[in-house]
Amino acid sequence: MGVETLEPPAHRVRRFQRYRVRTGMLAWMLHRLTGIGLVVYLVLHVWGLRALTNREAFNALIASYHAPIFKLGEFFLLVAVAYHALNGLRIVLMDFLGWHPHSKKLFWTLALVCLLIIGVGGYPSLYAVITYLTGA
Repeated sequence: MGVETLEPPAHRVRRFQRYRVRTGMLAWMLHRLTGIGLVVYLVLHVWGLRALTNREAFNALIASYHAPIFKLGEFFLLVAVAYHALNGLRIVLMDFLGWHPHSKKLFWTLALVCLLIIGVGGYPSLYAVITYLTGA
């Protein structure tokens, strides 16, 4: 006596199936990317400190930091530090308080605070780059 089974309809599986990036996944990806960026910055910063042993090399290094590319680097460093710090705060709050249905609101609230910090703190760097590019 056989049992007849119904096979589910065959779904066409895409080779690269899209993954829905939600708030938690976005926060995780950005936290990892900013962490990697901060480690790369730290290595470059320590490498640049080797110029402290030579006065002329140090003055040349400091003078090169006024170039527009370094001003953009300062801005992206601020973005990485602000996001990484505030998302780390969010993670600590979630660890101590436990998961909550309002964790998405916490992410977006801290994202707005992060944008405020970036806007206020990044203005001088962006202003320097814009004045350099426009020649004003």
